Amino acid sequence: MSAIARLLLAEGHEVTGSDDGRWPLADALVPLGARVAPRFGAQHVEGAQVVLRSSAYGEDNVEVAAALAAGTLVWRRHEAWAHLARGKRVLAVAGTHGKTTTTAMAWSALRATGIDASLVCGAVLRDLGANAHAGASDVLVIEADEYDCTFLALSPAVAIVTNVEHDHVDQFPTQESYAEAFCAFAARARELVACADDPGAAAMAARCASVVPEAASIVMPTTAASGASGGGRGAATTARTMYGTGSRYGTRSLGRSAVDAAIRDVRVEGWGSRFTLAVGGTAVEVRTAVPGAHNVLNATAALVGAWRLGAPLEAAAAGVGSFSGTSRRLERLGTAAGVTVVDDYAHHPTEIRAALATLRERAAGGRLVALFQPHTPSRLAAFGDAFAEALRGADLAFVGRTFPSARERDDDGAGARDLAARAGAAYAGDPDEAARVLAGAVRPGDVVAVMGAGDIRRAGERLLALLGGATA
Repeated sequence: MSAIARLLLAEGHEVTGSDDGRWPLADALVPLGARVAPRFGAQHVEGAQVVLRSSAYGEDNVEVAAALAAGTLVWRRHEAWAHLARGKRVLAVAGTHGKTTTTAMAWSALRATGIDASLVCGAVLRDLGANAHAGASDVLVIEADEYDCTFLALSPAVAIVTNVEHDHVDQFPTQESYAEAFCAFAARARELVACADDPGAAAMAARCASVVPEAASIVMPTTAASGASGGGRGAATTARTMYGTGSRYGTRSLGRSAVDAAIRDVRVEGWGSRFTLAVGGTAVEVRTAVPGAHNVLNATAALVGAWRLGAPLEAAAAGVGSFSGTSRRLERLGTAAGVTVVDDYAHHPTEIRAALATLRERAAGGRLVALFQPHTPSRLAAFGDAFAEALRGADLAFVGRTFPSARERDDDGAGARDLAARAGAAYAGDPDEAARVLAGAVRPGDVVAVMGAGDIRRAGERLLALLGGATA
């Protein structure tokens, strides 16, 4: 929401906002002219022409209710996206995992080629110092979130799908309903860039090549502006570019002899990686400053997406190589008393496995310690066994109290305690208590992964302070 607000401010609109508590992304908008309130109140929407609500709050929110009672226009996120996308060539990045990093990489790739694209991203880019940018070109790079089917408001020139794995069970009760939403999104794009190494993305691409997906069960965003963002042409005519190593699912699922954009010769280089990308009859060396095999795939998706939008491949690769990461994505918070603390947004079993595997590769002989804060009781209930298995990938594991978000009721820590028991982990309570527990358990040489989509980062920062101060 703060990224949308940043672009609306750049357009010259007067913007106010509120939430339950103070948040750094909101406070960062104050110097740009926004008025930010740390509590909800009906008085905040008096005189507004449009009230924009997030997916986390419904019509029972005091501000939304006041706006509706006053006859004020109330937008959801998809309507704001459609407004920002009007007249733009849209590069939209979707997927269960990797959206934020791939979005940021794609924007960095375009920027390196001289294309000053606008940006809406789910986290702060370290190089930019913000999660959004109002560019001078006709290109918009946007992280296309599937929650609430928001991404169906876009008709991208290029759509990237990094992977498709069941999530958001409160909205998509089955894998089929979740996959169906992604098929509907891909059908709206002029060109689709999808990961051949991911079974869900490969199956979606194959399906989109043969039939228009059945959308009867999909709640399509309804806005007059939603078709104004790039001209989707329908699933039967959407052009496809498949990327990956070609070694897992893609070649069989798609009936092809090879992927269109092939990853070759991957090797670890410092904190990042280096590999060769062969696409369009040429090969380019690519370096990433962010770690992990999953980020090799993310970098490839970003490069191919920028290339399909017209960016020169060599210059785009240089932009990806200079990208230093986003906040909360394998972000090194610091080192104290010989203990290194890394913060990551991982909130799905697959993301936990990827984060721990990446850190295991780079841990210099010490223990790998995991602190995980579940995000929403519904996700924890749906994937409890997989979470337990993923956490066993650490040498020592702790589970914090579930962060419910504004969408669901708190379960008083019951689900997190159950997960800790199943995973052979210790229950650690809220972030401050977790920091104290970890401080008594870690030893020099340990790498601590603090993971979750809630407020668990505070535990990592507090741990460093308890250990005697951080060295960035």
